[in-house]
Amino acid sequence: MSIDEMKNLILVDREDAYITVGLIENGRLSELYSEALSERQSTGNIYKGKVTDIIEGLQSAFVDIGTDRTGFWYIDETLDHRSVLGAGNALPHKISAKKGDYVMVQEVKEGTELKGPKLTSNISIPGHYVIYLYNLPFVGVSNKITGVAMREKLVSLLKGVAPEGRGFIARTNCLTATDEEILQEARFLIKAGEGIQRKWEEAEDVALIYGEGNILYRTIRDMLSDGIEGIVCNDVKVTEDLRNMVETFCPYFKGDVTYYDGEEDIYDYFGIGSDLISLFSPKAKLPSGGFVVIEKTEALTAIDVNTGSYLGTDNREDTVYRTNLEAVKEIARQIRLRNIGGIIVVDFIDMSDEEHRISVVEALKNELYFDRVKTRVLDMSSLGLVEITRKKVGRELVSVSQGKCPFCGGTGVLLADAYVARGIKYRLKRLFMNHNVSIALIYAHPDLAHHLIEHNDFVKEVEGVWSHKRIYVVADENMNYGSYRVYSGMGGVPAHSELLV
Repeated sequence: MSIDEMKNLILVDREDAYITVGLIENGRLSELYSEALSERQSTGNIYKGKVTDIIEGLQSAFVDIGTDRTGFWYIDETLDHRSVLGAGNALPHKISAKKGDYVMVQEVKEGTELKGPKLTSNISIPGHYVIYLYNLPFVGVSNKITGVAMREKLVSLLKGVAPEGRGFIARTNCLTATDEEILQEARFLIKAGEGIQRKWEEAEDVALIYGEGNILYRTIRDMLSDGIEGIVCNDVKVTEDLRNMVETFCPYFKGDVTYYDGEEDIYDYFGIGSDLISLFSPKAKLPSGGFVVIEKTEALTAIDVNTGSYLGTDNREDTVYRTNLEAVKEIARQIRLRNIGGIIVVDFIDMSDEEHRISVVEALKNELYFDRVKTRVLDMSSLGLVEITRKKVGRELVSVSQGKCPFCGGTGVLLADAYVARGIKYRLKRLFMNHNVSIALIYAHPDLAHHLIEHNDFVKEVEGVWSHKRIYVVADENMNYGSYRVYSGMGGVPAHSELLV
């Protein structure tokens, strides 16, 4: 099949700083992941860590895993406490580890500027068909596999191959796999677990003993399915790497790995250029003229549904119901595209008909069924709110693609000049409390400096308080917008300063 005919494919864009992988389903972009070449996702990494502190009241510990921040290990979240490889190779339900003990832990959530990574002692190694539970004697099946006969067959198959004290979880991909393909991967993961054990024993101190791999490996492992018609990449070397990975890990794949060298940008060639641009906007448009607004906060992600320019019918209830149903599809798509995790709250437009409210929630559940990430949808509240919880896997797209604004410091807003001026007066007052200081220098971004000099009210107010002092303003282009510093000018006044009072 030529790439022109493909409607379901994996698109790999390799640039100087990033590798971006997109999943196109039925001609539309449905998932997008990006990774800087200078860094790799750490979620899923397994470490030989060292306990640095115990918090008895929280049944948790801080663990040094060799990264900038110590990890947080909450022991009550584990299903079975077997990660301290000492006497009995197990931990009781209360922390018996001591400061200085070595523990085998896996990173389940990346750290932030304020928090270290979250760790677990339930070690798992994911494959395409199964997840190998390295230290849990449990065999389970994905909830998305509902057939009783199929579930029983998979449990029996995996119990027959699981080593003592180990287990497996059958993934949804098992629905289209043969028994031999499942067993082949299970044996491969068992050998990977043996390798982890050897690295644990050989490591003399804190160490990374298993890495999740780069974005290409995770793509092949998680995205590739019978429905994918091909993989297309715009880089010769990466294309060859992908071919080798497919041959090694996914011999079942029947599609082609194709190198794209067309003159047109690979995004435009496959018609997803506009989708990529819209991802960095908080607003996502609906076909009817309505839209949804997506806003990220520290605690949760809020999604608001609006009718916009959609007039609908004369019946308001019908118009609102149609808009909400249309929004459901886009909300599910945007959650996958942006890789939004944690708590998501959707504010649907109010509906008075109870059947409509139930129908919208069911439609949302149906759309999110196709999400590979574990997702849970709660019933609609009386206020029209629907809460979604989605497991955090890797980093959200915005955290990879967006940096902190040098002007607002990441808040998304800038302080008004008048409010900044009030802060400057506060600094001046503190400076002049030292009666030996008679000269002050205000270093400010040029726009702020211009405001201070030209704004008559500020000049009059400062002059009225400190007419016996000398205050100079220095425009500094190296400063962020709206920022300033106040110094004593007793050591000298810069030639390019301007006298304020």
